[in-house]
Amino acid sequence: MPNAASVVKLVCGVGNNVAWLVTLDALDHARQCKGYKQGVKRAFNLAMDEWHNYEKRLIYAKTYRMFHVADMNEKCRKSYGDISDREYYDMWAGVGAPAYTKTRPLITSLCNKYRLSLEAHGIKESEHIAWLLTASTAMDLAVYLLDNAIKSVTTDYNIPVALARKIFAPFSVEAQMKAWNRAVKMLQPKQYELDDVERRNIEMGIEQLSSAWMEPSILYNSVIDCVADYGEVFRTKGYQKKAIREISNIRNRVLDELEK
Repeated sequence: MPNAASVVKLVCGVGNNVAWLVTLDALDHARQCKGYKQGVKRAFNLAMDEWHNYEKRLIYAKTYRMFHVADMNEKCRKSYGDISDREYYDMWAGVGAPAYTKTRPLITSLCNKYRLSLEAHGIKESEHIAWLLTASTAMDLAVYLLDNAIKSVTTDYNIPVALARKIFAPFSVEAQMKAWNRAVKMLQPKQYELDDVERRNIEMGIEQLSSAWMEPSILYNSVIDCVADYGEVFRTKGYQKKAIREISNIRNRVLDELEK
């Protein structure tokens, strides 16, 4: 089970945490819209509450704990200093920042595709709304990546599908996505059909972003960058450097396998 958990945490470390950063960007744009007040504002606040609920579920889980320092095996535990579950979680969440930076050109490209479509259909505040749609897509992709990871570990580690879904359910950002989409529809209720060109362009942008978030070099390099930034959680600089070497070795083995 530890190996399966590592796979899910790796995949969600990028998908979930980049989606969170895109959502923060999008929230800034929502606040600049004329309709961001009263009921709409409350709806967006509820969506952000779902993110905080998700975070609490992961940090303070009573069963199937993924970020409980005391559950680490002795070898892993001695690498870290006197850290809390919260600090352990924060380091994992920190994987999102380098992954976001690496894939931001694809995020902004997708956002621009949404903006062009919105403008073509006469939607006001198209730049702001485009960011809201991009955040929706980012959360949807995070849900998709988690589902793929669960399917992978059920095969690779012979775990029953129902059990795997139960164990890793707290990583799902589906509740956040649904709450966010409700808020977006309240702010911008006008709907329209995409034409074939718009659909192809947007689908291509989504596929490019999805592929990037599943790219092993981005997954592992983002973890390496994060570990380099979180030196304070390790017992010594030596343990931090050892962790970076171990992740680099895993990355290299994975990439070598893919090239065969």
